[in-house]
Amino acid sequence: MGLFVVVALITYACTRPSTDDGDEASGTSPNPTPEESSPPSVSPSESPEASPSASAGVGEDGGGGEGEDAEGGDGGSQDGSGDGGGGDSGDESGGGSDGGSGGSDGHAAPEEPGDPCRPSDVVVTLETDKSDYAWDDKPKFKLTLVNTEDQTCTVDVGPESMELRVTSGDDRVFSTADCADGSDSDKQKLQRGVPDTTTVTWNRKRSWKDCPDKDVTAKRPGTYVVRLHSEYDQGAEPQVFRLN
Repeated sequence: MGLFVVVALITYACTRPSTDDGDEASGTSPNPTPEESSPPSVSPSESPEASPSASAGVGEDGGGGEGEDAEGGDGGSQDGSGDGGGGDSGDESGGGSDGGSGGSDGHAAPEEPGDPCRPSDVVVTLETDKSDYAWDDKPKFKLTLVNTEDQTCTVDVGPESMELRVTSGDDRVFSTADCADGSDSDKQKLQRGVPDTTTVTWNRKRSWKDCPDKDVTAKRPGTYVVRLHSEYDQGAEPQVFRLN
């Protein structure tokens, strides 16, 4: 028995150290292996965080998305204002081209003496021989036309084309165009700088568009105005006069 106990103790003693050594060995051997393998595990975890895909994902889900929405809204308003400016520019440039075509009065430049003069090339002056007329005076209205174009051209200075209209307030008293017809046409060729003068004498009678068989004298004393109503009225100022 004593020998058995001794052998058991020896066995126990031998077994324990070997177990501790094994534990230490096993504890040392496995632990370094995970520790050595841990850097790869840490490395991949850091690389996704630092990777562009991860940062892009954050930007799209968070501030990036809001930034796009906000910038998109601002961009839309800016684009809208930009479009508006373009439209305005387009409208202005269109107006400029219209103005350019309007400058020639829509008439072709004359090439022959018989071609009509352009209204923009003819300056007209309207005058009365007096500013105050006695009861028996007949007012005279003088029209002077001057062609400013080099090319000689033609203007109809008849009573209908160059209508002289006399008014007193709202009262339409007289017009040279009343009862005028095509036979009253009076075409004159205008050379550059050479005045063409036409004088109309008003007999102080009233006139009407429908040409009634009336002979009414404008006897009422007062202030009257004569105006030119024509396509060629550039420079023709209304003239005020008085009948006594």
